Amino acid sequence: MPPTPLFLSAARIDALAAFHSLEPDAVTLHLAVDGGGLYPSTFRQLAGEARRDARMKLLGRDLDRIEKYVETEFVPGPHRMAAVYSCAKRGLFETFALPQPFKSTLSAGEKLDMRPLEALSGQYHRFVALLLGPDKARFIELYMGQALELDALTGDFTGVDGLGTVAARAATLSRERRYDRLILGAVPELESALIPLLEPALQKDLIIEPVLGPDRPVEAVLERVLHNERQARSVRESVLVHRLLDEARQGGAVTGLEAVTAAVQQGCAARVLVRDGYTKMGRACPKCGHLSVANRSCPWCFCPTDMVLDLVSELGNKALDAGCELYRVMYDTRFDGVCRIGAELKVPSDSPKANRPPAARALRGHFAMKDGKPSPLRPRE
Repeated sequence: MPPTPLFLSAARIDALAAFHSLEPDAVTLHLAVDGGGLYPSTFRQLAGEARRDARMKLLGRDLDRIEKYVETEFVPGPHRMAAVYSCAKRGLFETFALPQPFKSTLSAGEKLDMRPLEALSGQYHRFVALLLGPDKARFIELYMGQALELDALTGDFTGVDGLGTVAARAATLSRERRYDRLILGAVPELESALIPLLEPALQKDLIIEPVLGPDRPVEAVLERVLHNERQARSVRESVLVHRLLDEARQGGAVTGLEAVTAAVQQGCAARVLVRDGYTKMGRACPKCGHLSVANRSCPWCFCPTDMVLDLVSELGNKALDAGCELYRVMYDTRFDGVCRIGAELKVPSDSPKANRPPAARALRGHFAMKDGKPSPLRPRE
């Protein structure tokens, strides 16, 4: 039986983010899983390049273990990316399944590459479902399309004493598991008796799901939560797309691959919206890494550029490096009618003068040589 990917608990994420090695021997694999089943060939290409890299020559044990996992143990299922974190010298090997794809990479360093996980953490809520019956209370944690059943309580939960025990356990789990919202599944009588006993913070963001009873299987609870998450994501997509299109008309956003590529690389983008599944070929400079849609010569260092098969994923990687939020549009059809990628620009600073284009006099001074004549060369940063 293939091993099940570990559950992404808040404590586990913190431990991985804090992991630090004195040598660049912490290996991270992010492998996008496609519907056509081409991800094994993508991994073989990444592994081949890694084995030829002198910096990863001493990491054979990590590469062998990761290769075994991808080829014989990994089961894609409904998830769209595999994340593997390995450091054989320190006994680390953990695998996780992520709900959205990013650029496939295999890298090594003193710290693990947590960028995709950090990018997704702001788009998904961590839930704990409390399924309450007269004599049983179950707690199930749900996050990023996965579910984990926590401890269960048994006893008489029809009175104040029993319900107080359940409320106390919910409060303890909120501190231990650091979940965002509590989902309550119970009959109306128990529901009305339990809610006043919950902590105010839990009452504020409480979600009532009367269809979830104490005997519902974990899979049914997960599917119900995923259904609600899809609806909530559809609403947020509609808001973000509407704001992007409105800002684009007023100059606060750009649309189209060429404009977004320029905005991300100039550090002007705050949030990038991209249609899920959108790919397009482009060009990349092998020397400075500058991306472009069709430039055969790098506009920054003038080197000949190489072709890249998926410019969109490369651009998404740069957006993560720049600290941009990368949001995949999955449901809103208006986005396809105007563009398939767009970027909201950063909010101007409080000083309006700081964001104005330089005056002609300032440009002449910037380009001038010592003798006061205009320079034939553009400035170098």
